[in-house]
Amino acid sequence: MTGFKQILVSLFAVSGWLGATLHTQAETVTDLYVAEVPVTGQGDKARRVGITKAFGMVLVKVTGERRLPLRGELNKLVTRANSYVQQYSYRFLNASEADTDADAETAGPDRLLKVRFDEQAVNRQLRQHGIPVWGSSRPTTLIWLGIEQQGRRTLYRWESAQGLSAVLRQTARARGLPVVFPLMDLEDSSRLQASDVWGSFEEPIRRASDRYLPDVILVGRLRKRGGSDWLGHWSLYQPDAVDSWQSRSSSRHGVAAEGLQQAVDRLAERFAPRYVEQGFSNLRIRVSGLDHLGDYILVQEYLQSLGLIEQLNLLAAHPASISFIARVQGGREALQKGIMLGGVLEPAVSSDAVVRADSTSPQIMDAESLEFRLRQ
Repeated sequence: MTGFKQILVSLFAVSGWLGATLHTQAETVTDLYVAEVPVTGQGDKARRVGITKAFGMVLVKVTGERRLPLRGELNKLVTRANSYVQQYSYRFLNASEADTDADAETAGPDRLLKVRFDEQAVNRQLRQHGIPVWGSSRPTTLIWLGIEQQGRRTLYRWESAQGLSAVLRQTARARGLPVVFPLMDLEDSSRLQASDVWGSFEEPIRRASDRYLPDVILVGRLRKRGGSDWLGHWSLYQPDAVDSWQSRSSSRHGVAAEGLQQAVDRLAERFAPRYVEQGFSNLRIRVSGLDHLGDYILVQEYLQSLGLIEQLNLLAAHPASISFIARVQGGREALQKGIMLGGVLEPAVSSDAVVRADSTSPQIMDAESLEFRLRQ
């Protein structure tokens, strides 16, 4: 058994290329530590200001907290943004990105500053401040919209209104949330009616969404109330719950963007490890149902992609199963939710018992056990 374990350890060390085979429903977001901001010229002052602004944007994406840069205790961290820069570059603004409202006599931004920050350094600083880091595996969110104008209710056809689609994509990108829009083709039309959306009928909404394999479903019902006042009613359909709220704005774009912002707030609240006062804990993760050598590597790559796991150590490798000790921030429940989100693993047994691991280390002996199977 020792030889089998050593072979796996060696393979894991050189298995980065196999990560591309990982298939999950949740999407891995790759640009969490990158932000672009408009600047004027390439001078030192403009760059410093741009880097500070970009750092604030990255903090929002990484943590899921959109008001985080405004917190007073983080002033020192934000002012040292330059210390965490890994690389930066410029590109000129194109016509669609330029500020068309700028005063012709005032020099507005003429280029975008793209900044990439050091992932490990940023995460380390956030954890030192007791702030949770939302991992790169984020729930793919399907968005349905219903619109009511002049007493008429319709399902929103994305191809007929690029402006609203662009606003929602931009909002989702700024928060690090992968989104999907329905095709609104004949199949969608046959499965979902405007009355289903406006009536919040869960069964037809979920049934019509199945073809897109989303992790969660966001349904918005936008209504113009008079003048330029818009009201949005929102429902977020998760696998085990439905959450509802309202948004208001003076424009259709604004009410849609705010509804999506609040959806991300709720998803971050659920999937980011909010209870940081728990500190770190050691959990044993055992995964069974492994048929091929690639399955072992796939499981390890997936677990390492979860932001809640600070450190992952191979504990035992057996034919058809593998066990790890994970150093976790946020506790057992948060990790269980994060693992389930991806759709790669499913629960094998339900047990809260403390198990004796394959080691005499007291730290490992007290580790709780999570049991999963690889989905086939």
